[in-house]
Amino acid sequence: MPLKWIKVRLDGVGGVAMPKPVLESIYASDMEFEPDERRQRILPDGTVELAVTREPYMVHAKLNLPLYGSIWVMADNLGEGYSGDFVDFVTEAIRTYLKEAKSLSEGVELTPETQGHLSAAQEFAHLADRGNSTPENRLYALSHAIYAAEGALVESARNKVFANPRDDLLLGCNFFRYTSPGARYAKFFSQVFDFATLPFYPGRTAPEKDRFNYGYIDEALPYLEGKNIVAKGHPLWFGHEGVNPKWLFGLPFDQLKEEARKIARKHVSTYKGRVDIWDAMNEAHDWANCFELNHEQSVELTRVCCDALREANPNATAVVNVCLPFAEYVAGRYNCYGALPEHLRSPLAYLRAVIEAGVQFDVVGIQLYFPARDMVAVNRLLSAFAGLGKPVHITEMGVSGGNRGQAGASGSNWSQLSMSEGSWHGGWNERTQADWLEQFYTIAAARPEIKALTWWDFIEPSFSGNGAFLYEDENPREMFFRLMALKKRIIRAK
Repeated sequence: MPLKWIKVRLDGVGGVAMPKPVLESIYASDMEFEPDERRQRILPDGTVELAVTREPYMVHAKLNLPLYGSIWVMADNLGEGYSGDFVDFVTEAIRTYLKEAKSLSEGVELTPETQGHLSAAQEFAHLADRGNSTPENRLYALSHAIYAAEGALVESARNKVFANPRDDLLLGCNFFRYTSPGARYAKFFSQVFDFATLPFYPGRTAPEKDRFNYGYIDEALPYLEGKNIVAKGHPLWFGHEGVNPKWLFGLPFDQLKEEARKIARKHVSTYKGRVDIWDAMNEAHDWANCFELNHEQSVELTRVCCDALREANPNATAVVNVCLPFAEYVAGRYNCYGALPEHLRSPLAYLRAVIEAGVQFDVVGIQLYFPARDMVAVNRLLSAFAGLGKPVHITEMGVSGGNRGQAGASGSNWSQLSMSEGSWHGGWNERTQADWLEQFYTIAAARPEIKALTWWDFIEPSFSGNGAFLYEDENPREMFFRLMALKKRIIRAK
């Protein structure tokens, strides 16, 4: 459709417009979360004029909600999307989440906590409609409505998966800091996980042309094999500046493709029968593009890596892995490395292009760091990716066990974490971290297309900052014990 301008009203406490950073966060997407590039004007009264290119559309804004935290909130006209030219955001978001809560609670006996949130949301919305502290009560209604919708989703998933535990779901983590079989790191890992990701970054494994180094792999892999833990190689290719050797830079694309093929074939053939699951391509959707490939070249390089994997081991599993699945970077027009193309491509659009090009791969891989989204939005996004028709692995994920420290911080304002993180259920600490893990793993286990769940990292310092299972002294966080207990309910005993 041609570009269309709509108006979005977003009131805060006192009935005045939300602060400018909140208004500037507003963007539109289609019903599968595919964003429009954010083009907006903030009018003198605080109303936001926003450009949309699709109908029906959803609207998203990052709010600081009372009782909840800093979160991206969606408004979707009761699942139908909008085609008009005005959205009263908070009022519409309340409708969105109340509808989700009622729909998800069908056939579910809600816990008192979730029923309490649902009743509170309805009461605060009623008070607001009667003109009683309307702006404030609408925000409280929205907060309770999100809690209620999340609670209904989790309780529905819990009923489903607890009654029918999975025997085809791998639980894993990266295994990057193994030192010895006697280390507590190794002992704790084997107690809870049956899936381990090993590092095959080219900067480490192919430091010079035609010279390969597998020193760490050959130390760590025998331990995993002895514990019957399935190993995965990560990645065959990743366009991040910091993980590639200098000799790869500056090569013409045809030569770059050939070197990618050689690296992939060498890795996969060397460990055939020992490592049979591979992230064949990582984050090639305009996010990490230090080689500044165009869209066609990114798809072609994905084909090269998947084909090389298959040639080296016909029985291997090829995962195509993406990050930032809600694609807020498309709305904001930024990326991690590389030139910005005229139109940034979301993870979902990239995967569709890969499939349309006939690239042969087996599994959709999704990273989910600090999603700054409620569980209902996350679950709906997973449905969009499930629509691709392939099994899904959650390949990397992490939320903080406290304030994010320097270990996971990036100096860039456009870093993956700084643009996607938020606070959840009152703020991050060890308890909310464990709660998030329990809720998400339960929801994921109830989705049959999801075949593996991998956390990142196992020990501090972690990429997500305070996000690992173990502190640096190898003492476990609360979420370690929470996962051990949950595993007994979602995984069928062998």
